[in-house]
Amino acid sequence: MHSELRITIAICTYNRAGYLKDTLEDLTLQDISPSLFEILVVNNNSSDGTDTVCEIFSRTNPQIQFRWVQEPRQGLSHARNKAAKEARAQAIHYIDDDVYLPNDFVRTAIMYADKRESTICAGGRILVSFDDLEKQPDWIPGELMPMFGLHDLGKHDMTYPSGNFPRGGNMMIRKTVFDAFGYFDTQLGRSGNKLLGSEEKAFFERIRKNGVQLHYWAGLQLTHRIGNQRLEKEYLKKQSVGIGRSERLRVREVFTETAAKFASESIKLAGSFLIAAMYMIRGKVKAAVFLIQFRFWVLNGFIKGDKDDDSLM
Repeated sequence: MHSELRITIAICTYNRAGYLKDTLEDLTLQDISPSLFEILVVNNNSSDGTDTVCEIFSRTNPQIQFRWVQEPRQGLSHARNKAAKEARAQAIHYIDDDVYLPNDFVRTAIMYADKRESTICAGGRILVSFDDLEKQPDWIPGELMPMFGLHDLGKHDMTYPSGNFPRGGNMMIRKTVFDAFGYFDTQLGRSGNKLLGSEEKAFFERIRKNGVQLHYWAGLQLTHRIGNQRLEKEYLKKQSVGIGRSERLRVREVFTETAAKFASESIKLAGSFLIAAMYMIRGKVKAAVFLIQFRFWVLNGFIKGDKDDDSLM
């Protein structure tokens, strides 16, 4: 059966058993032979019954090539690196553990990977769905939707423009990439309840510097789910500070890059007041306030860097 294998669908998970169950269920409904893909779940020290979900799924879906492995080193980057080493297919497609998948998702991923063999890194479209809500809350500015997972460059395939890159919720990386350029930086990325990031940005920047083009596959689409807990102020504050801290860690080795990034974040904060004023004029006061708060939190996180305290200025 493994001789037919075309792609590994890799899911790195931490304490999302309920969401993971739904994502795995969507993978049972794919309109393609199970012999052509495998599902690889990397459990990163979950304590919520994730192993039970995997055991039940394996037992009730014997027709699917399914494995789950443990990664005891805490952190999303550790888990993604584990997936890269464990995957049996040469094309690895990473998806989040909390997504809705159309029935043709895997078939589309295989089509892209097979027909575009020269593409070694690619990302797809990510839409967003809010649990228990019919639409995006009006207090979230459109400019901040990417922090909820939105990644939409349009309906046409393209090469990623400078400064943009595939997102981990829907990205294909061939195993040869890891062999040639190394793995994800384990000092970056979420780790347990620490809401860090920037691991994808650092990874793809390193690859770009070696002349590799990154491709956007518009036809490869899924939907990222946002639960109510992720809309609470304390979570949003922690996530925003984590974004700033992650960027400081990403540029930590070069003083000029650190200074340039600090200047960039400061300019973004200043510019956000103008954008917020436009929201105020339109009567969207909460959106204006959140935009300013976000930029303050990010800048504060950047200044704090790798300090462990969560106090805010």
